[in-house]
Amino acid sequence: MKALSRYLAPLQPGRGVLLWGGHLRALAAAAAAWGVARRAPVLVVDAANRFDPYRLVREAGARNLSPQEALTRVRVARAFTSHQLVRLLTETFPAKLSPGSLVLVLGPVSLFYDEQVPLCERRRLFRDLVRLLSRIKTQSAVLLLQPLLPRAAANQHFGRLLAPVIDYFVEVGSRENHRPATRRATPAVSGRPPDQVWGERHDAAPCQPQKGDL
Repeated sequence: MKALSRYLAPLQPGRGVLLWGGHLRALAAAAAAWGVARRAPVLVVDAANRFDPYRLVREAGARNLSPQEALTRVRVARAFTSHQLVRLLTETFPAKLSPGSLVLVLGPVSLFYDEQVPLCERRRLFRDLVRLLSRIKTQSAVLLLQPLLPRAAANQHFGRLLAPVIDYFVEVGSRENHRPATRRATPAVSGRPPDQVWGERHDAAPCQPQKGDL
């Protein structure tokens, strides 16, 4: 997971990173352990049934962290519908959030492809989700991990609505295409107080953001 550390290097409170593609179980566990190693409170919202605590313990061990430390510092909440996800971020999540946290959201788009919910309702809920993530991002680092959509799913372009939350977009290769990860960056955000910055220093050259159209 050396590549993961490089791609997460810009991640700090006030910034958002989107990882899109395959291998998300391993990436989510590694990213959570990465946050624990930096002594950041880590909160995971799993909306894609991808978070594996056993992988977290293995990743923690690779960073010389004890299983107890990893499991204590990482809090996990799960959502199974788009309504639950928005309600979780609205009602439950703020009480657990402390400045300087690392917030992982697995499958931020996935639940909004449930065709049992009318599309207009899904779009309304997704706009609420983006507003909530933008608010969380003001005091925390936000890492979004989005698996590939099923081939049969009609693209509803939720990624365009998600774009304001994302400062860095990383496309992660899957077993199917074996493509390497690529990173595209937006201009860096304003600096944070030293006690709220726990990632490595990274100054990216400004460029036009290119978001995943999910």
